[in-house]
Amino acid sequence: MPLELPNLDDRTYDDLVAEALSLIPTEAPEWTNHNPSDPGITLIELFAYLTEMLLYRQNRVTTKNIHSFLKLLNVPQWQPSGTKVEALNQDIGNTIRQLRQQERAISCQDFEELAKKADSRVARVHCISRRDLRRSFDIEKPGHIGLILVPQAGEEANLSEIISKVQEYLESRLLLTTRLQVVEPQYLNLKLEVTVVSLPDIKEQEIQAKAKDNIANFLAPLVGGKEASGWPFGRNLFVSEIYQLLDQLPGIDYVTSVKMKRTQENLPDRRIETKESKQLVGLEVKSHELLKAEIEVEVASSSIKKI
Repeated sequence: MPLELPNLDDRTYDDLVAEALSLIPTEAPEWTNHNPSDPGITLIELFAYLTEMLLYRQNRVTTKNIHSFLKLLNVPQWQPSGTKVEALNQDIGNTIRQLRQQERAISCQDFEELAKKADSRVARVHCISRRDLRRSFDIEKPGHIGLILVPQAGEEANLSEIISKVQEYLESRLLLTTRLQVVEPQYLNLKLEVTVVSLPDIKEQEIQAKAKDNIANFLAPLVGGKEASGWPFGRNLFVSEIYQLLDQLPGIDYVTSVKMKRTQENLPDRRIETKESKQLVGLEVKSHELLKAEIEVEVASSSIKKI
């Protein structure tokens, strides 16, 4: 379907005369005779007639004018694809579609979308503004943009190659003063110790496998989280979520305990506790981190016998 050029000004002779007459009380209140015989009214009608002719000429953009505009929007070497009206409409459509393509990275959303466009092996991108991620994840650095890439499943071994490709693709699309760093994901390594009670006549190994798989999937960078689209960057993990997750599993009667802690004992504690009882509520996850868990499940048989 050919694209119709917009009407640059659709005012008619009558519109122009009415507009001019409406200005008289404001601009010349002493002018009270608005009859057609008044010389001033005659001049208004004459100017409206001349203006209408100019508007008509303004909307008659020639093919040569359009080609000049298209050359400005494309490149100086651009040439029309043909001399017929159909070719002109095709050139206009192609240029408009090209203008709608995102080619410049300014906001974090721009960087994330272009990074996925740079390499189909990129599954997730997390942008952190004002950070030089190769030096520090916590210190603010104006003019810097950091991107954390999560590869598609099975592409983990190619992550260095993917990072280089994305970096190169985005370098030509940056603002002049922007500095970009593309890095691999950072993980909060934690250990989860879970104790559950199974329903009667349920195999312990079966419950352990189900519980481990469900927790691992819930925390996974690609399929985790409540939306099953990957555990969100910087989202804290709460004990209550593990209780709720396991309570819904067939074969589990109830959960007796959930313990979680960082694997690296020498690093600062990330525990989230209640103020009074200091009871564990969850673990703090920083804005640049995902989760990687070591999961242990202990199964206790129910004391209730099946009749």
